[in-house]
Amino acid sequence: MWKIKKGLILSAVLLSLWLSPLLSGSHAQARQAFTIYDTELTQLEQSLTTLEQHNKDKQILLDKQAKQLNEAQEQLKIANEQIRKSQELNERTQNSLEEANQYLKEYEKKAERKIKIKTRQRNMWIAISVVAVGAAISRR
Repeated sequence: MWKIKKGLILSAVLLSLWLSPLLSGSHAQARQAFTIYDTELTQLEQSLTTLEQHNKDKQILLDKQAKQLNEAQEQLKIANEQIRKSQELNERTQNSLEEANQYLKEYEKKAERKIKIKTRQRNMWIAISVVAVGAAISRR
């Protein structure tokens, strides 16, 4: 019970202290306080209007930047896809070049073999011709 009375008494004292400047002040003081309050209120309204305008401007800028970000992300996707396709094309080209190089090596081996065969045949015909000419000369 003492706690309830103590709380009520404390609340009543605090309420009376809080209301005492309003009750004891003169009419001029209240008017002056209202004039200051009115001036401050006007300044606050102007500040609020300015902040709202800044907020709108920033929101417009934010929307533009979000749109630019989306466009940039879309362009990045396209560029990545083009890079991927280009890499695949490069890989296919590399494989084709390796196959072509392999075919050229095989062709070179076949050409060398044919050249060796033709050289042997030529040398053999030269030898046969020399023997035939030598035999013809010796018969005379």
